[in-house]
Amino acid sequence: MAALPPRVQKTTFIFRTNVRKSQLESSRCGVLHVFRSSAPSGSREEHAFAWVENYELGVEATCAHLERYGFPRDRAQFIPFSSEAAWISKYPHAFPHVRCSVTGEVTGFPLWSHQAQSELEVPPEVLRAAHSAADVVAEGIKDGRTDPDNATNELPAKRKNAAGGGRLADTVLTNGERRELHNEIYNYFKWLSDRVADLETSEAGRRAVKKADLPAAALRSIVLKLEAAFKIIGQKKVAAGEKKMAEAIKKIEANVEVVDDDDDNAAMPLLEESLAREMAGLAAAEEEAKRRAKKIKLESSDRRKSTGESLDFDLMFEKLLVYKEEHGHPNVPVKYQKDIQLGSWVSGLRTKKKHYDNNSDAMEMDEEGWSLDKEEEGGDDNDNGDNGDNDNASKNNTGASQRYLNPERIRRLESIGFLWSMSKPKAKPRSWDERLEELKRWKEEHGTFKVPRAESLGEWLHNQRTLYGKRDSKFMANKAPRMEEIGYHFNVKENTSVSWEDRFQQLLEFYAKNGTFDVPCPLAEEDDDAGGDGMGNSEEVRERYKFYKWATRLHNEYRAFEKGTSSKLNAERVEKLKNINFQFKGPKSRGRPSASNGNLVPKLSWEKRLQQLESFRADTGHLDIDHNYKHCSNLGGWAAEVSTLYRNWKDGTQHLSEDMINKFHQLIALGFRFNVLPYYENNRNWDDHYEIFMRYKEEHGDSARVPLKYKADLRLGKWVQVQRQQYKNWNEGKKSKLTQERIEKLERAGFEWEVAGPGSSVGDEEEEEEC
Repeated sequence: MAALPPRVQKTTFIFRTNVRKSQLESSRCGVLHVFRSSAPSGSREEHAFAWVENYELGVEATCAHLERYGFPRDRAQFIPFSSEAAWISKYPHAFPHVRCSVTGEVTGFPLWSHQAQSELEVPPEVLRAAHSAADVVAEGIKDGRTDPDNATNELPAKRKNAAGGGRLADTVLTNGERRELHNEIYNYFKWLSDRVADLETSEAGRRAVKKADLPAAALRSIVLKLEAAFKIIGQKKVAAGEKKMAEAIKKIEANVEVVDDDDDNAAMPLLEESLAREMAGLAAAEEEAKRRAKKIKLESSDRRKSTGESLDFDLMFEKLLVYKEEHGHPNVPVKYQKDIQLGSWVSGLRTKKKHYDNNSDAMEMDEEGWSLDKEEEGGDDNDNGDNGDNDNASKNNTGASQRYLNPERIRRLESIGFLWSMSKPKAKPRSWDERLEELKRWKEEHGTFKVPRAESLGEWLHNQRTLYGKRDSKFMANKAPRMEEIGYHFNVKENTSVSWEDRFQQLLEFYAKNGTFDVPCPLAEEDDDAGGDGMGNSEEVRERYKFYKWATRLHNEYRAFEKGTSSKLNAERVEKLKNINFQFKGPKSRGRPSASNGNLVPKLSWEKRLQQLESFRADTGHLDIDHNYKHCSNLGGWAAEVSTLYRNWKDGTQHLSEDMINKFHQLIALGFRFNVLPYYENNRNWDDHYEIFMRYKEEHGDSARVPLKYKADLRLGKWVQVQRQQYKNWNEGKKSKLTQERIEKLERAGFEWEVAGPGSSVGDEEEEEEC
């Protein structure tokens, strides 16, 4: 027998603060605890608890309020505490039925529920403890409470005439009250978002945030959407900013140092505190419901295990029909999140069907089509004692499958399209003769033997060409002639590759003629000679191009040789190249190439470029060409080259011919300002783009929609697109270059984060330029 608890003369409750010792003096909120002796003999103690938001303004008013009910102030003690919700969570038996707001207004009755709506609901002993019933009545009127016996369905006149005008039909809150509610909802989410952001700065905080299921990005998105949805929030923010500014000005005038307020001391939002008790009740009810459901599920599972009972087939079949109506098929995934039981049941059906099929030979069908186990009929096939256990286990599985699945149920499942196996059947490989017939049909249908590699026939044909190229003996003797009989021609190119030694000799000849090892690309020269029409198909040009690629590839091969990876260079070849003073180059720098690279800017006649400039000015009204403007044979790159050449000439670092100087004067006459910089010399930061965006808005009638292919400034259109993508990343919690400040600046400027559709975006389609 367990020991009984000891008898004692007294026991004590101890209430401890959760505020640090160093912050006790500065703590403003907490609980006022006071007690009285209610019986004449003083043998019965009664305790009251009041939550005080502001120690300086609220303690005196709270003590005066409690004195009306016989609680002397000399028996009151103030316990600093971080929040009312934290107090209720730690000491639920000491619920503060009295509450004093930040402004010093006291509401509630001691010793009784805070849900009491009038003095009529307060017990008589509480009324007798007061100096007079009239004081309680006055207190109830002050708190806005009414007599429930005289209550009507109409709102009081005070509420009808409340600030903010009327109210929506079939509602309780007035418009003004509803706006304040919107502001309090915003304050709650803003406070919660800030707290989560602070917690995410540490590993322990991130674990706490994940456990609480509070995604920071989603909270920030809610805050932004609330700011955009309700005007009252913006008005409150502006008013708070003006108040803060006025206070700062006063401090400056009084020669007092201005210090930013610490957000850590920000007051807890009203919703976090006022709904603590209600939310605790709802959470407890939800946990109790989950506990009961889990208990019922476990009991049901235990019952099925002990009795061999399975899920009701007809009930689960009805669920399967509902799933088919929603998804168009009855094949439920095993891990179906909406109904895990249904997914497991479907998986079990397939397992039972396998047992059913594997043991069909050991079954006998009766007249009605029902299958019976031989053992159930009295037969005993277990003649071998060594295999008895395995046979019994197999029979148990078979018997369970046969009892749950029967021909009628199988027909019902198959009638709705239920698949007994979700794995795709493997296609039977086709023989070589079948592939040849397929190739003949392809030629008849398409008029050609060219089959895309994406087709299985195309892959097969590629393999045949590979065997032909290798001159495979069996293929050449048996299969290649049959393919040629149907008109197929392999057309495998002869190996005309030049040896490395020949290329090296060609490099020496090139150096002797040109004095450099930098072999130019012959295609660019051919295009220029042919007027830029993409010519250059002569055998001579192709050979020169192969030599250019060989010389260019030497640098990559050398780097591979140095790293010890696969390379066509060896120590002997490297030594030969170094002996002729061949300079191996390092890897090209990543990023955008210089706009001065001649390969990027085609060579056009001067008159053609002037025509392109005039056309550009006619379209945009200026000649401030973006260096990224690739239309008109890379007009942006050409403008950057000319601008660089002009600045070098003006600085005296480069001497030019009279003809080139005259061309500069022609450009000046057109209005060209030589202000186009190549790539990295012309970077813009975020603020630069923002200023250009604001100028665009002024020039286009307050429109903030910049086309993606904005001809006058391509980078501005791209920047606008990037801001939308970064904003999407911000909302999804991904890495983003946008900050809260930048988002607010763009929204004040009327920036649109989403474009409704293709028809609503002006000039987003890239058009072919006629130059």
